[in-house]
Amino acid sequence: MNREYQTVVLAGLLHDIGKFIQRSDFKGSLKIEGKHPAVSASFIKAKSGVFEKVADVTLLAELVQRHHETTLFPPELRVQMANHSIKPLAYLISTADNFSSAERGEESEGYRNYKTVPLASVFSRLQLTLPTPDVYHYRLHTLNPANSFPELFQQLDSVQTNSYLTAFGKEFDEIASSINLSDFDCLYTHLLSLLQRYTWCIPSNTQESTPDISLYDHLRTTSAIAACLYHYHKDLGTLNERDVTDSKPDKFRLVVGDLSGIQNFIFDISNIGVGGVAKRLRARSFYLSAMIEAISHNLIHRFNLPVTNIVISSGGKFYVLLPNLPNSGEKIEEFQEELDHWTVRQFGGELAINLGQIEFNGRAFNSFGSVLDQLSERLNQRKSAPLKKYLVKERDAWATERFKIKLGIGKEGLCNSCNKKMAEYSSHDEDRLCEQCYRDLELGTILPYASYIAFTNKEVQQRSYSSFPLFGSYSFVVLDDVPGADLSSYLVYKLNDTSVKEITHHPAMPKFMANYIPLAEKNNCDGCPGCKDVRKPEDSNPLYFDCLANRSKGRKLLGYLKADVDYLGNLFIYGLRDEQADRNSISRIATMSRMMDLFFSGRVEQLLNICFNFCYTVYSGGDDFLIVGPWNEIIDLAVTIKDDFKKFTCNNENLTLSAGISLLKAGVPVSRSVEAADEALETSKEIVLKGESEGRNQLTLLGRTMKWSKAAYLMQIAKQLADWLQSDRLTVGILRKLLSLSEMHHQYYFDNKIIGLRYLPLLSYAIAQNLASMDTVDREALAVRMWVESLKQIDHDHIVYLDFLVNYALLAKE
Repeated sequence: MNREYQTVVLAGLLHDIGKFIQRSDFKGSLKIEGKHPAVSASFIKAKSGVFEKVADVTLLAELVQRHHETTLFPPELRVQMANHSIKPLAYLISTADNFSSAERGEESEGYRNYKTVPLASVFSRLQLTLPTPDVYHYRLHTLNPANSFPELFQQLDSVQTNSYLTAFGKEFDEIASSINLSDFDCLYTHLLSLLQRYTWCIPSNTQESTPDISLYDHLRTTSAIAACLYHYHKDLGTLNERDVTDSKPDKFRLVVGDLSGIQNFIFDISNIGVGGVAKRLRARSFYLSAMIEAISHNLIHRFNLPVTNIVISSGGKFYVLLPNLPNSGEKIEEFQEELDHWTVRQFGGELAINLGQIEFNGRAFNSFGSVLDQLSERLNQRKSAPLKKYLVKERDAWATERFKIKLGIGKEGLCNSCNKKMAEYSSHDEDRLCEQCYRDLELGTILPYASYIAFTNKEVQQRSYSSFPLFGSYSFVVLDDVPGADLSSYLVYKLNDTSVKEITHHPAMPKFMANYIPLAEKNNCDGCPGCKDVRKPEDSNPLYFDCLANRSKGRKLLGYLKADVDYLGNLFIYGLRDEQADRNSISRIATMSRMMDLFFSGRVEQLLNICFNFCYTVYSGGDDFLIVGPWNEIIDLAVTIKDDFKKFTCNNENLTLSAGISLLKAGVPVSRSVEAADEALETSKEIVLKGESEGRNQLTLLGRTMKWSKAAYLMQIAKQLADWLQSDRLTVGILRKLLSLSEMHHQYYFDNKIIGLRYLPLLSYAIAQNLASMDTVDREALAVRMWVESLKQIDHDHIVYLDFLVNYALLAKE
């Protein structure tokens, strides 16, 4: 990167930093009075020593000071009055700012004190068919999923704001005094991380009626757009005021990358060796996440762009903003061909990385959701012909010689785990494994202790690091401690913590990732009914799936919980539109995507760490998750995640979650267990319950589908039945009788067959024969009798869901 380009990229990132700084009331050398561009410039000048090694500080200050054109600002702050020599660059930053905030929203009715206006949750205004809730806001907290739940309040406390700004300033100075300021990428990523940590909860525009765009997301997208504009005009020789401000040409290209075949690849693991699946399942999922990250990195490296140009990255998909240069489309197609060939070599065609791309102009930022919609169609076209660049020659002729994959010849035979590739390694259990399955085993061993992931595009020479190869020359290293200066890494992710100041030698960013795996402890096997494996799990190693099943109450079964957000694509494309305005700016969509991923990657991880210690993360991020654990704990986890999701998204009825749970023995192949959870999830989305107009927003388990609004109550009743059964207040015989009566009731209730009403006299007979009278002085016996009497109410949830309640109680019996 040249010095001028680095200055432009930094100007995009810091142009509105004054909006944050001027909220404070403290006095000092830093000017905080006046318009925010002046405060931004004052910050740059006061911290000139931080930027002078990688940027032109004088130019940087001018660019952040002159990024507005409106006459509401004095001449010294307007881009029109900039010196002729820098005016094109000043207009470039101003244009990038305008494109990032292309739709600023409706102005508030009166002036609002910018120092006390909190950030509104973008989830408050998402709407499809139902009314939006009250507007919730965020308190000032450094970014942490637990502190990212919006609340109903209107103003920030000025004392807390001052403390917050003071902490930001202190941390800025700590970073500036410790990192390598001569390394642009190191400085840029540390600044970006600090801004995310502190400005995620600061509104970009305080004078909107609903200020729901995070300052952090506005800053990072402005920097990304500025980088594209600079490359576009510099390469075409049009870096002048007229061409920079012309929004009609297609100056931008958005690329989406999508990983297909994830589920089949992850779950195609044979249950061999001690611990079987538990040692390798999470490793495969983690590896794919690292792979898609590295591919997005590769793309920005090819176009000499900062990490901010990866606008969205979550759930096995990324969106990268590129300059639309004459050869950009061709370079993407070449990249697609490289990826097709590589995935066939590495994964035998089981996985496919599909790239979609679309050109658009500056005006399209006004409705960025429409750009995403069109890009989705392009991606679907690509996905309809996976690996085409490998299987098809020029002129659309099949490359028939590539239809079969040639296996090498090895004296060890086929891999014991996948039975697809030749074995090259022997595990500690003397299983013969291919390179891929051995990598899974090695990664799974160290993954539970991971605190950092370091990416490199050079061969890792140091033997002290275990390197895992990715695409091309790219690889990653998993670390439990801060990477040293000896590791050549272009980017380090710190997992689940936004403070990266200790990573002084490398470009660094935080990364929320649900990576929780239950580990064995010293007395782990005490009281356990035993595992199939003769050798018990060693301390601090992943628990076997048998161990998790044996933690269940009653029947020793595993629960597989699979869930995702309903209508997510429609929410991104249509959820921010109404008759008055289209609010689909890139900044707002970036905020929504980042916060959604924060919940599924960050909050779910916290719940498992704190409350559900025997649940195993297969994956969680983007808008979905798959978690395995003891069946009764998994059911409780499902309800807890749903409750947290509603709070996190402002109780907005337009944002819902559907889930499915399958319960199976630990020895059942993972692929079959997940398939059953998939079917349950699909049932939740499709089945329309009696009295409802559509499916979704539902949970399916034990053969029944229920609205979330009933789930918690039904779990409570089911647990009560289980307690009564355990204490012999109810018997297995009575419950089985109730099951048969439930079938009769369903004949009437769901199928409109009068014969089903036979359940009523039969129920009365069963009550008289088996339960205490209503005159009993035994309170517990009376509670049982009254509950069973409630089954006579034909529309009562107790009888409608009786089969679920009874089956739960029978499973829970010790």
